[in-house]
Amino acid sequence: MRRRPKRHIEYRIVITPDIRTGTGEHGFTALAPTLGIATGGDSVEEALQNIRELITFHLGCLRKEKRSLPMEQPAPDFITTARVAVPA
Repeated sequence: MRRRPKRHIEYRIVITPDIRTGTGEHGFTALAPTLGIATGGDSVEEALQNIRELITFHLGCLRKEKRSLPMEQPAPDFITTARVAVPA
C-alpha cells in the first residue's frame, strides 16, 4: 500500500496565561481559533505541545469523517504591545 505524501498547514495559535478553576494554579491556555479548539498546560511550551497534538487529532477526525479541513484565513489583526510612561 502506497502512503500518501503529507502536506503542511499552518494554524494561528493564541497562548494566554490563566488561573485554573478550583485549584487557583497558574497555567496557560492555547487556542486555535480557526479550528475552535483549545487546551492548556503548566508552561507555554507544554500548552504549545498540547495544542499541536490536539490539532493533529482534530484534523485526523475530520479526515476520517471525510470533511474538509478548515484553512487559516489571513487575519487583519496585528497584535503587539506598547510600553508607555504614566504619572506615578
